[in-house]
Amino acid sequence: MSCFFIPNKNSLLSLFSSFFRRPSSLFILRKGLYFILLFSFPVLSVQSQNSKLYQAEDEPTVLVVKKVMPAVVNISSERIVQKRVQDPFDLFFGRYYSYKEKVKSLGSGVIVSAEGYIITCAHVVERSIDRKVQVTLNERKTAIEAKILAVDPSADLALLKMDSKTAFPFLDIQNVSPTLLGQTVIVLGNPVGYQNSVSKGILSAMNRTIETENGKIEGLLQTDAAINPGNSGGPIVDISGKFVGISSAKFAGEAIEGIGFAIPARKVNIFYRDALAELKGGSTNPTKFNIEELLAKKFGLHVQEINQDLAEAFRVQEGMGLLVSDVDPNGPAAKAGIKSGMIILGIGNRRIDELEFYPQLLKDIKSGEGVLMTVMVIRESQGFFLSQTSTVEVFAR
Repeated sequence: MSCFFIPNKNSLLSLFSSFFRRPSSLFILRKGLYFILLFSFPVLSVQSQNSKLYQAEDEPTVLVVKKVMPAVVNISSERIVQKRVQDPFDLFFGRYYSYKEKVKSLGSGVIVSAEGYIITCAHVVERSIDRKVQVTLNERKTAIEAKILAVDPSADLALLKMDSKTAFPFLDIQNVSPTLLGQTVIVLGNPVGYQNSVSKGILSAMNRTIETENGKIEGLLQTDAAINPGNSGGPIVDISGKFVGISSAKFAGEAIEGIGFAIPARKVNIFYRDALAELKGGSTNPTKFNIEELLAKKFGLHVQEINQDLAEAFRVQEGMGLLVSDVDPNGPAAKAGIKSGMIILGIGNRRIDELEFYPQLLKDIKSGEGVLMTVMVIRESQGFFLSQTSTVEVFAR
């Protein structure tokens, strides 16, 4: 027969009292409480963290976009282009029919002051009608008219101005990013007309040189962030919102992806500073360095654009270079062998087809310095037109 001992209340108290009087028992108790507290803290900490849920609006990129996007604008401009078509039946006789057509261009820009100054790319606003463009702000649906104050085609930058009684949101372009290779960059703008678009990538390279239809552009930044037509003129910032540069071009081709270029912040700030200084000096017309005046002053060359009539007379394409209309007989161009009737195709490493465009080197060239000019002479022989192209060095006076 089995027996079970059932302790009463007094016996239990006696048992616990004798247990806690032992030194080893107190040691075990203290260790037990220590481990309980140690492992309970992470649980409490996790529960505390879970009480604050993840907030998407706290992401660094989201915060930067929220800060910078109000300063990004959509730019729409109109220009008139001369188009020429040829009747297939008149192909042999070389008869052409021309007409004028309005062409719209879309791009981006960034407001750089509360007064309404905007920086964009020169190719976004080139040859705009009456030197005016339409600007749509981030939070508005109606466009505001902006005037073109300064254009520098060689740097591919332009300065615009909007007028308003209220202050505009703007990006402080003086707060420049350190531009470190591999750092995160954010592109804001209006690619292919889709307003308020954002893309993100890294800074892939610096001091890149690319060839465009207007010549060579040097000192560009390279990024793998998506830059598409319409992004030109929009800002690029880093993950803290500091200014990196202005979107300028995308390199595209077969099996090529993720190579875009931007004008660095340093060059943008130099252009902005010089343009404002020119305007404060009393200039009311758009600041634009005139190649015609520079060529006449420094090289003794007088040139004009090749319009449709001249193109047909010389059997060349319209806009193909600049026609030499007169040469100073005692000037540097004459000494280099350039004569009236020749066509200047390029200066330095840049192709020249309009007086509006010029190579940057002409503005700063000093007396005695030489520049290479590519010239073409056309001769008629027995009903045939023959062209000969050569490169000569002309020294500024």
